[in-house]
Formats: sequence, structure tokens, C-alpha cells
Amino acid sequence: MSEARRNLGRAVLLMAIAAGVAARGGAPVAHAANVVKAPSAPTTESAPASAPSSTALKDPRIADLDGQIKTLREQYHSQLDPLEAQVKALRDKFDPQLASLEGQRHDLVEAAKSADMRALDDQEASELKQLAELEKSEVDKVHQRFADQRKDVQDKYREHRQELAKKPEPHAGLQPGK
Repeated sequence: MSEARRNLGRAVLLMAIAAGVAARGGAPVAHAANVVKAPSAPTTESAPASAPSSTALKDPRIADLDGQIKTLREQYHSQLDPLEAQVKALRDKFDPQLASLEGQRHDLVEAAKSADMRALDDQEASELKQLAELEKSEVDKVHQRFADQRKDVQDKYREHRQELAKKPEPHAGLQPGK
């Protein structure tokens, strides 16, 4: 739920940014929306995807976009947070009642079953539980493998960025060979 909310928030944010850029004479909205995509996999917040260049830091449009992003996020959360609180309150109110009624129903259904049928149900539940544990273990291994691969890719590109940062940038006014 949290990841879905985050991705939805990013998508809304990116569309709003694209509309703002288009309104200021930037790229057309349709083009900007097609170019900028929300990431499908969560990224680590501690490691930036790319280091900003010195020219990017001097661009006043970046500060303007940062302000727009912050404002839009605040508006988004000011509208979303009360709705989430309402949903939580409703769940807190109805979930215990529903659980109690479902428990009573389950007990009545189980009491009507024969002993052999209950034993068969218990055996099935036990095997399904073992399978679920195996599945969780395998999924955790796959998640860890991909997390390690993502870290390796990020490290590789971080090293490349550091190498590029060490190289002196050629001056715009000078052309090689002249």
C-alpha cells in the first residue's frame, strides 16, 4: 500500500511538473509526460542516482522546480492524509466486528464437519503453510539477489561518475587543435 501510494504520488507529481514546464514554454505536456517516468522499483534514499554537475547547480530553474515539487507534495499530503485517517478509523471500527462474526461463522461450519473432514482440512492447511514458508524463503532470496545486483550497478556508475569528476572539463571557448 505504501509503495503504491508513493508511486502514485510520484506519477501525479511528474505530471504536474510536466504541465508546469509546458505552461512556462518548455516541452509540450504530452512529450514531457512520455519522457519522464516514475521508477518501477524502489530506490535507496541515501544514495543519489547521479551527482549534480556544477552547471546544474547554477541553473535557477532547478530551485524553481524544487519549490514547485515541495508545494505540490504538501498539497498532496494535506488532501491525502485526512482521507487515510478516515480509512484507518473505519477499519478500526469495523474490522473487530467483522472478525468476530467471521470467527463465529467459521466455528459453526467447523462444528458441522465430520472428524475425518476436519483431519483432512488440517492436513491441507499444514501442507499449505509449509509451502507458503518455502515460497517466502525463495522470494526473500530473489529479493536479496536483485538488491545485491542493484547495489553493484549503482557502485559501478558511482565509480564512473567519480572518474569523470576527476577529469578536468574542457573550456567551452577553446577548441582542440587550435
